[in-house]
Amino acid sequence: MRAPAVSGRTLLQADELRAIVEQMGRAIARDHPEGVVLVGILKGSVCLVADLVRHIATPCSVDFLGLMPYGAGGTRIALSKDLDVDVSGLDVVIAVDIVDSGLTVSYVRRLLTERGARSADICALVDRKPNRLLPIDLRYVGLSIGNEYIIGYGLDFEERYRNIPSLFATEPDALRGA
Repeated sequence: MRAPAVSGRTLLQADELRAIVEQMGRAIARDHPEGVVLVGILKGSVCLVADLVRHIATPCSVDFLGLMPYGAGGTRIALSKDLDVDVSGLDVVIAVDIVDSGLTVSYVRRLLTERGARSADICALVDRKPNRLLPIDLRYVGLSIGNEYIIGYGLDFEERYRNIPSLFATEPDALRGA
């Protein structure tokens, strides 16, 4: 089975993504020699988490949080899937596909800190700074971009294109009806 064809500009090829994720995994292991809980934010982080965990050479457990917007215009966040792991007293790395406004990762970091996590670092495959509403400290970043719309490697358009092994900058209009 082949990934769907996409029109757009290639930002990172699959081998470049592998190298970046390997570097981030090694950095996480170096910074957390006693171990870490890797918390992926569904659904976009699935590819990142699956590859990242293979490069963390210290004790590592994996769990996922599912989030959904609610309220007028989706201005608030609610959990659709909670953690199964108790993070109290543990170092946590929050793995996300993309940090945009900063609202989601800020919410998750606050939630995990309130639950007693010793630390809550953020690992973002993509950092899109132009849309930032909150100042967020990202400990591990794969790629910083401008205001491009990107798909692939977990990032989607209407739940499609997550399975593309590379990252592409494209226009949503080019994907509609494709």
